[in-house]
Amino acid sequence: MLISDNIYYCKNCKKVVKDIEDLLFVEDGSSLSFCSEVCIEKFYSPLIDYFTGKIDKKRKDLNIEEEACLSLLDNPTYVDRVLHRPDEIWRLENDLKEEIFSFISKVEFEGEEAYLVALCFVFDHTPSFVLALTASSNEYFIQNFQIGEEVDSLEDYHQKELPGESLIDNDDMEEIELKKSKLLAEMMTQRKEFDIPFEDFALYMEYLQKTVESYDELYEFDDEDGDQALAYFKAFERSGVSFFYIALCMRLEKEDQTLIIPVLSFPTIDGDLSNAYKQGKLLDGNKLAH
Repeated sequence: MLISDNIYYCKNCKKVVKDIEDLLFVEDGSSLSFCSEVCIEKFYSPLIDYFTGKIDKKRKDLNIEEEACLSLLDNPTYVDRVLHRPDEIWRLENDLKEEIFSFISKVEFEGEEAYLVALCFVFDHTPSFVLALTASSNEYFIQNFQIGEEVDSLEDYHQKELPGESLIDNDDMEEIELKKSKLLAEMMTQRKEFDIPFEDFALYMEYLQKTVESYDELYEFDDEDGDQALAYFKAFERSGVSFFYIALCMRLEKEDQTLIIPVLSFPTIDGDLSNAYKQGKLLDGNKLAH
């Protein structure tokens, strides 16, 4: 048939794709869809420039152009926290029902309170594309992002990658977050420039469950704290691009149950990075090409 019932195409490059599963969505309630992260970035580039200019002007007006706390943006642990465990979320909606969210996280920096802010689109309660990322100790500056409607319940927006999370107490969560910080910092130092950007990781969260439930390879190893850890690997293809998804997990005994808790998960197109995590004992698999 010359024209099929369902034709899907990238809203940036207009490339026709075979299936809706090959498209990426970044805004809830919007039909805007893209074939790749590159097309998403190109499409929204003017909007990124717009907000960058607004932020730079406000900093200049307040004489806070070179705040020391801006160094927090170089720390992936803090960036991950504001995206996945924010302290505040504000939703701003225009007359076209288009939404932009401000995710805000409060941290301590050099003995003072500081704030990290991510201005972003949200898809399925997860930051899908970051339009601007900044940090400041100036509360007046932060008030510029506290506009619209404040989200009352943050639970739906906190990262849902912990099965059995209701059984995890605060001490367990602190241990998990500490391990995640260490693993994330290590992973970011090993990543190469051509790899999938950290800010695009949220676009791949759908692959976490698929990786753990139907992995290609599973390794068991001892982490730097001497605790037993698991590494799940699975190869995928999306829009003609092959990549690995890796889930680093820990075992947690709670109420006569053994929970497998994903501590850190991420995509990569770098075979060397993937192989770097294949350590310890191979429990199952060996289906991936080396």
